[in-house]
Order: sequence, then structure tokens, then C-alpha cells
Amino acid sequence: MGMKISVLYLGRMEFPKFRLVQWDDEAEMIKSPAVAILIQHPVLGNILYDTGNCHEHQKMYTQEMKHNYPVVECISVKEALAAKGLTPDDIDRIIISHLHFDHAAGLKDFVGTKAIKKVMVSEGDLKEAWFSVTTGNGGAYIRELFDVEGICFDPICEDTWLADDLGLFIQKSHTPGVIGLILKTEKSGTILTTSDAVYSRESYNRGLPPGGTINKTTDEFFENLERIRQMEKEYGAELLFGHDYDQIQEWADRGWIE
Repeated sequence: MGMKISVLYLGRMEFPKFRLVQWDDEAEMIKSPAVAILIQHPVLGNILYDTGNCHEHQKMYTQEMKHNYPVVECISVKEALAAKGLTPDDIDRIIISHLHFDHAAGLKDFVGTKAIKKVMVSEGDLKEAWFSVTTGNGGAYIRELFDVEGICFDPICEDTWLADDLGLFIQKSHTPGVIGLILKTEKSGTILTTSDAVYSRESYNRGLPPGGTINKTTDEFFENLERIRQMEKEYGAELLFGHDYDQIQEWADRGWIE
């Protein structure tokens, strides 16, 4: 029996589209989902990729983040796991694509579990997060969300295979290290996740770089975009994007993907 995965829809934010991608119409709004991926692996056990927002966002998020990226719907990762018949204690390992608030806020639900002692991140993103929050320039990094009790990070600095069918690749776009996944399923082929290095299928197809000031230049985005296109061909892969509302809803409705 092979690996199977399930996309967990964790609610959404709503904000002007230009805050996500470069866009001229400042009045156009967009729905931006929070998402996690539950992986049940025959050898590695239960793995969780990202943890979404938290119900305490009004108290814990900065005024800047609440203004720019307001959370209008929040489903905690604990609730999403319960819908699958699981609890945080059932998770063996956590992978965080990057430590921004809407990907790391659910880490607090794993305090005291075995998974909090094995949180995989990219070394580049971890360094950026700590530097940002300790120099007063946190932005989308919020220390209280990832510096939780008992956490032990397992950083990687290069592409890493956890098993023959499960790989992690590092994208130096959006942050200095966004982890994407290579998921080789038996029945559904290979799936590549881009997280926030490529926000949506529209961004991918039209080459729309991120909006705002996340990336200092657009060079990183276009270099990574070309890499993803090459990987898509190499693996004959299907792509899952970081904040594509319609795609995330569709994939969440698919249930288990094998």
C-alpha cells in the first residue's frame, strides 16, 4: 500500500489582489485560502505539511498583518485533523513550507506532542525568520507563532528525499527558503506543491510575480518559475499552488488522493 495525501482547507483571508500578485486594479479583491497537506506514508507515518492560521489571530497577529491580510474564516488544523479521525498526537512529523503566520500559526496545537520535536524547515527561512523578529522587522513572521514551547527545528539547506516517493525541494523565492514537496503517488501520479513561491495557477500561467514588498526583486520569482516548469515536465507532474482558492477547494473535496 502506497502513500496517500489529503488537502486540508483551513479557511481563508480576503484582501486586495495587488497584495498577492502584481495587479493594476487596486479595488479587485481575492480569496486566499490557508491550507495544510496531510500525508499518510507506509514507512514514515503521518506527516503534516503546514498548519494554517489560528483562532487567536485577532490577538496574536500584528496590526499590519490584520490590515493587509485579514482572516475572515479560520478552521484550525486541529479541527481539520479531527475531521480525518486524527489528533495532533497522531502526527509523527511536521514540515513547514516557510514560517509566515498563515503557515505556522497552528504549531501551537502540537505543543507537547512528538511532532513538535521534529519540525522540518529550510535553513534559509529559519534564519530569515529569527533575524526578522529579533530586529523589529518581523513582517509576516510573528515570533509567538513559531517559537512555541518544546519546538525543535530540523533545518534542511538542500533538496532532500525522505523516501523514494517523498521529496522536499527548496525554492529561494518569496522567502530565502520555501519548501515544496514532490509527492509520487501510485494512482494519481506525481504532485508538486509550490507553496507561496507560486501563489496560483493564474500566477503560474501568466507569470505574475508577487505583489507588495515580499521579494526585493522579481528575479527570484522568474528563476523559480522556470525551475518549476522544468520539474513539471521532468516528473509529468500536477501542480498544487499555495493560495489558489478554487484549486484548494477542489482538491480538499477530492478526499484522499492515492
